[in-house]
Amino acid sequence: MKIPPSFILLVAMAAGFLSGCQSPRADPPAKRPEAQTTRNNGYSLLHQLLEEQKDVSLLRFIRPERDDVKQLVKKIARTSAAGAKLIEEFARDDASINLDYIGLPPGELAARKAIGDAKQKELLSQSGDTFELTLLLTQTDALSYGWHLAEITGQNEPDAQRARALAGIGEDMKTLYQQVFTLLRTKMESAPTHVIGTQPTAPLTNAASANPVFMIESSFMPIGSGKATLIIGMLQRTNGVYSGEYRIKVFPYFFKNENGRLAIIVSDASLARINQGKVAAIVGSATTSGSGGKTRHIDATATPVDMNHGKLKLWFMAGNRKMTFEPAYHLVTKETKTAMAQTAAIAF
Repeated sequence: MKIPPSFILLVAMAAGFLSGCQSPRADPPAKRPEAQTTRNNGYSLLHQLLEEQKDVSLLRFIRPERDDVKQLVKKIARTSAAGAKLIEEFARDDASINLDYIGLPPGELAARKAIGDAKQKELLSQSGDTFELTLLLTQTDALSYGWHLAEITGQNEPDAQRARALAGIGEDMKTLYQQVFTLLRTKMESAPTHVIGTQPTAPLTNAASANPVFMIESSFMPIGSGKATLIIGMLQRTNGVYSGEYRIKVFPYFFKNENGRLAIIVSDASLARINQGKVAAIVGSATTSGSGGKTRHIDATATPVDMNHGKLKLWFMAGNRKMTFEPAYHLVTKETKTAMAQTAAIAF
């Protein structure tokens, strides 16, 4: 059975939609050509995603999951099937909705196919905890994409009833995403360090194998007439997760400053890719400090320059704004860890 390529829809596509989940506007959007194009493209992409997601529960016939994963995957399948059926009803009532026209450029289609094939091979080679964690990771990508795609489509739908229905699909996708992400974090906290690797790999010979410590330089992005600076402390890897403190300083809007705890999931397979000089996609979360702390999803790519240095591109949503930072990183050896930690503490 071919695993749907939507499991690993490009993270960058989901990150491109800039607004948080909200109710559709009371007044229908103007019938601008670009709004019509966005609506039609959104319907076809969303329908394709839901059609493929409704089959995700069939994976249990290939690789059995534990009950918590199985029940959540079944829920994703049922919700996706209901959403796909609803969109098909819209298309029957409105001839302008063409669900067969995806409208993506050839390069994008080729990239999605290549990543889909790679993820299919990875899933089919796994079992047990490794399979479950990889499956949950793919679902965070797909559900986040579906959530934002339904929202954008609804914002460009002039029919109020359809717009409300699309907002409902988006809310369902958002809720499922949050449930998957919570379950993923729980399993990551209890999993052995090697659990995500697709297969046993040769021992790494660089700093990552000796003592996996991540040092990330501060970086900033412009915000209106000011700027936001991201400062990250030393990140220590435990059970496949790099974790540490972070701070965001917003100048001159100091009331928007925040700090908290950062957790970035870097599997053994991703760490091996970085060690081999290959680009690796990673995900994580940032949780603000305090009793009412909020957790937001983070997407990132690591692009190595050499065995110990490289660039990160890290992005997340803050309200209706996409925040993107591109800091440099370096891996720290055991011998220099103490000195680097002291330096980081001073700078932080």
